Amino acid sequence: MFDQIAIIGFGLIGGSVALAIREAWPSCQITAIDAPAVVDAAMRMNAAAKGGDDVRLADGAELVLLAAPVRQNIGVLKDLAARVRGGAIVTDVGSTKRAMVEAARHLPPRLRFIGGHPLAGAATSGLEAARSDLFRGRPWILTPPADADASDVERLTDLASSVGALPRMMEPIAHDRLMAYLSHLPQLTVSALMQVVGERTGRDGLGLAGTGLRDTTRLASSPAGTWRDVTATNVDAIVAAIDDLTVALQRLKADLTEGHELQRVFDASAVWKRALDESGGREDS
Repeated sequence: MFDQIAIIGFGLIGGSVALAIREAWPSCQITAIDAPAVVDAAMRMNAAAKGGDDVRLADGAELVLLAAPVRQNIGVLKDLAARVRGGAIVTDVGSTKRAMVEAARHLPPRLRFIGGHPLAGAATSGLEAARSDLFRGRPWILTPPADADASDVERLTDLASSVGALPRMMEPIAHDRLMAYLSHLPQLTVSALMQVVGERTGRDGLGLAGTGLRDTTRLASSPAGTWRDVTATNVDAIVAAIDDLTVALQRLKADLTEGHELQRVFDASAVWKRALDESGGREDS
């Protein structure tokens, strides 16, 4: 499908994409674009054939995949036309889409952007956590513009399928609203919960915690850097999600003695948890 692919940003997702592609298409030439130490590590693990820290190295690639944090990807998009002279499909793997789609409007026609988001990840980040099976059985959302070339969409769909993912099409605004509830709200809630519990109980108190707290707060180790970009590029949708959760908590707070609201929330929660379990679910946020 692609003879040459350039991946800008070789962390967990970028590295996993590279490993999965190398497994599916051993002859594909992958260029890693990141800090020198990261590129060296990528080449040692056979995730890339060459690389460096200059975006110009993406020139000649048929596909340029942006796998840095969202706002870094936006910055790369602004420079891409000046640094990459040839034509290419450009995609990304970011958790928000509207800001990327807007930034991509300034690309010349030879650089054809189609937003992407593989719904896969892990509790830890970085290239050292990358693995080739990360996307197997997981959705890979694509957000092509209305005027996207059908063959470009087909090639990205085939790429997602070839690494074991399940490609789906979605509008950018619908994607961002959905992710605010499925991913962004859970991450922010768990991080805030762990902070409150830790500060109120201390290390000695945490030593008494059972598996329930550990299971509930598994995402609390996620790095803040990536999430700053996510929240900054999806503010309105995340605010609406936080407001909805706040209302639910306030209703519980106002009815702790009688427990009618608690009963209603727990009953509904059990129904939706069964639906979540039956749907498959993810290992990450």
